[in-house]
Amino acid sequence: MKRVLTAAAAMTLTLSLGASALAYSGTITLNGTKLDTSKLPDAPAGAVIPLRTVAEADYGFADWYADENRSYFSLDGNSIYVDCATGAIEVNGEKLANTKATFVNGITFVPASVLGKLDGYTAQVKGSDVTVTTPNADALVSLARSIISKVDMAATMKLDAAGMAESYNIPSDCFTEAVGFFPMMVSADTVIIGKVADGKMDDAKAALEAQRALTQQNFEQYLPEPLERAKNGQVVTSGDYIMLIISGDNDTAIQMFKDGVK
Repeated sequence: MKRVLTAAAAMTLTLSLGASALAYSGTITLNGTKLDTSKLPDAPAGAVIPLRTVAEADYGFADWYADENRSYFSLDGNSIYVDCATGAIEVNGEKLANTKATFVNGITFVPASVLGKLDGYTAQVKGSDVTVTTPNADALVSLARSIISKVDMAATMKLDAAGMAESYNIPSDCFTEAVGFFPMMVSADTVIIGKVADGKMDDAKAALEAQRALTQQNFEQYLPEPLERAKNGQVVTSGDYIMLIISGDNDTAIQMFKDGVK
């Protein structure tokens, strides 16, 4: 079924369960950073999270499906659907009982408990102030995402050490912590950053170089641009940390990596 996003979508969202002309009266702090709430209406009682604002600030996105009359929000691999007619909420395929969204001036607000349904997310409410913590607060994840944003990489699939071991045969015992971002389209863009376990630096270098070589092999006799990126990919180290970078601007990425793990 074709999903179409139209300008009229925003108008339908103004059909709300209560409206407010007041500006957002509290604060939203996401991973230690206060979000700009100046353009938000005040939150309705019991539904204090402006879902699109939080999703987009946390490297996610939002959309609206006209044919289904549902909003969609992606947060770190999690999916949230909101029925724009009833306010019903579905999180990762589970319909939430006794939990509704509220629409105010086209903004979708949900209870803080909805974020608590997402792995690694917490939302604490104190008066009119909300503090949200997400998996993107992790130092290595934040560094990798900063690199992706700065050098405009098409790497959106996030995996931890266990996930990389399962999907790419990168041994998890090489690291005490690690994160990798991989492409979900026809692209070679990849960034893996890890803190190397004692005595495992040579193994970690070999594993990441093998991943670079595999990426190159995947594009042999296929597409020249991602092939060249894979050929030029680099494995670099700084102290106990290591990175594989395949991007259009490796020099910038490498400098950010070295600055970020000092």
